[in-house]
Order: sequence, then C-alpha cells, then structure tokens
Amino acid sequence: MRSVVALLSLITVVSWGTWIPLAQAAPGVPQRTRILYVTLGNVMFAGAALVVAGGHLAWGWRSFWLPVAGGVVWTAGNYSAFRASEAIGLARAAGSWTPLNIIVAFVWGAALFGELDGLSGARFAVLGGALVLVVAGVLVIVRAQDARPSGGLLPGAGLAAGRQRPRVTMSVTTAPTGPAATAVPTGSAPSGPVAPAVPSGPAAAPLPVSRGAGQQRRGLLWAAAAGVLWGSYFVPAQSAGVTAQVSNFPLAVGMLAGGLALAQTGGEPVRLRAAGATANLAAGFLFGIGNLALLGLVARVGTGVGFTIAQLSLLVNASIGIWLFKVPPPGSRAARLAMAGILIAGTGGALIGALR
Repeated sequence: MRSVVALLSLITVVSWGTWIPLAQAAPGVPQRTRILYVTLGNVMFAGAALVVAGGHLAWGWRSFWLPVAGGVVWTAGNYSAFRASEAIGLARAAGSWTPLNIIVAFVWGAALFGELDGLSGARFAVLGGALVLVVAGVLVIVRAQDARPSGGLLPGAGLAAGRQRPRVTMSVTTAPTGPAATAVPTGSAPSGPVAPAVPSGPAAAPLPVSRGAGQQRRGLLWAAAAGVLWGSYFVPAQSAGVTAQVSNFPLAVGMLAGGLALAQTGGEPVRLRAAGATANLAAGFLFGIGNLALLGLVARVGTGVGFTIAQLSLLVNASIGIWLFKVPPPGSRAARLAMAGILIAGTGGALIGALR
C-alpha cells in the first residue's frame, strides 16, 4: 500500500510539474488555444487508458455526468485564474488560490468523505503542522517571483499563466510567473509565462486609487473563485463510485467541453503549426497521466491529502524554471528563496505522505 501511494504521488507531482513547461515550449500560442489542445491530448490519453484497462463506460448521471461536470468546473477554474492574473499579476493571484485549493480540498474531504474521522489528536497535530509547512513553502516560492527582475519569466502553477495581456491601464506591477507556468501553473496548475503587468508605454497614466483598489478586489475575488473551483473539480469524479480509469474519461470530456467553449468565445486562432500542436498535445498527455494518478491517489489517501500532495508539483515547476530555463538565475536571491520554499513545502509533503 505504501509503495503504491508513493508511486502515485511521484507520478502526479512529476507529471503535473512538467507538462506546463512542455506546453510553453511552443511560444506564441494563445492561452485559450493552448487549453484546447491540452484538454484534447488529455482526452486522448484518458480514452487510451480506459481501453487498455478494459474499463467500460456507464452512462448514468452519477457514473458519467458527475465527472463531466467536474471537468467543466476545472476549466472554469482556469478562466477564473487568468482573470485574476490579469488583474493583480500571477504572483499575487497564485499566492491566493494555491493555499485555498488545499484548504477547500481538506474541507470537502472532511465534510463529504469523513477523511478526518477517527484521527488521533497527535496525528491531527502533525497533519496540521505539515499542512502549514506546505502552504508556507508554496507562498515562499510565489514570493520569489516578486524578487525576480521584472523581465524574468518563470514557467510555473496553472494554465492561467500564459495569457496575461499587457494593459495600458494596469495599476499593479507584479512580475509574473501554468498549469501550469505553471508558471505554473502549475499548478497550479494546476495550475506558464506571463507578460509583466506594467503600463505599455511612457505616456500611460496610473489608475486613480479608487479604480486600482477596485481592480485589486476583483482580482482577489477571481483568485478566490479559482481556489474554490480547482479545490473542488475532482470531488464529482470521486463521488461517482467508479474506478479511476472509468471516471477519468468523462472528467476529461468535461475539460475538453470547457476548453472548446473558451476557444469559441475567445476569438483567437485555434489552428497551430505541427510543432506547437505536438507540444501541447503531448503536454495534455502528461497532464492526463498526472490526473489519472491523482484520482488513484485520492481513492487511497483521501481528497485533502491527495490534493495537497499534488500541489507539490510547484516544486518541480520552480526547479525547472531555475535549473533549465535559468529563471530566476541560479544563485540569485529569487532562486535562493524558491529553493527554500521547495525545501519547506517538500518537508511538509513528506510528513503528510508518511502520516497517511
């Protein structure tokens, strides 16, 4: 049992930590188009996994349509995340939604699945302390993004990251990080690189204080929505009462449906060159591998613990950003902050894994 949990945790963290850098390897792809191709690759993987496992779809509302709804919730979380990133920058947005992801997942696990029932006082204290370490480590990593030079980009925690648009009236100047991102995205997300939220020219005037405060509030509200939605999307799949291989396919269908809706309403080109399409479809396969592993992990250790472990993919995102993309440069203050966050969050994740 422990070896299976460890293997599923490793697959989830590595897959979710690498799929966004792979997607971002094809520059110039509109974010909604990127989401569409990633969700298409995810559906392809989920269908193949279902066939290989010999599973059979059941078309009932609980076994099929509940996971589909979860997939749509995931895409809605992505939309909320890049709206938050546009308003307040990815660093502040991810620092808001990532801890909320973890908290919401624990609340759902305790309220719906009784995951904290029968936990002794000592184990509950260890779990709480480990959770604090994970959240603190994530916040340190996100804070490292603000310590980078303003031109730096970190592939990091969610899909949202790749779509921040330069805006003349932007009042917050935050250096951004997926999905991924991921930055990350991520993780997150999940869940990519984002343009710095700075005025587009020397003649751009700052926003009035009242408008700037309003933008901050809207950004935080969108970030809160992303945290709630991303912390909830897998709950319908877990509630379906079927195996991970079976619930993963309708979950992927729901994600693709949401991706198609975003692409249709965005007015962005959806046809990509071969290299861009291949990179994003392959990224979708990687995301699908991690998503399937997460469903199996959640079935064994619970919603809150499984989703907390999945957030450790940010450690992989940050490490790739530092050592492969040199953003932030190794040895810089931002890199040291990120590595400190990786160690803190990794310690908390190891404690949670050992506890379960």
